[in-house]
Amino acid sequence: MSAFQKKAEAQTKEIIGQMLGDGELIEEARAEYREAAGESRAGGDRQSAVDGGSGQEQPPDNERAQSTSRIERDRPGHKHQ
Repeated sequence: MSAFQKKAEAQTKEIIGQMLGDGELIEEARAEYREAAGESRAGGDRQSAVDGGSGQEQPPDNERAQSTSRIERDRPGHKHQ
């Protein structure tokens, strides 16, 4: 099971513990999550979330902000000021 799957399972377990009001289950789930998070950092997981899986780096924040502004400005129905 991957670290991602272990973390998702631990989060689900914590939610169930919260719904049941079972503090022991919540603490157990949090410990499992911390363990899985440590594995993912130590395991050298791919950074597909960072590069979008395309192999390209994300643009700097200012470039992203400018492209977002263009998207908003060019949106149909948007009034230009």
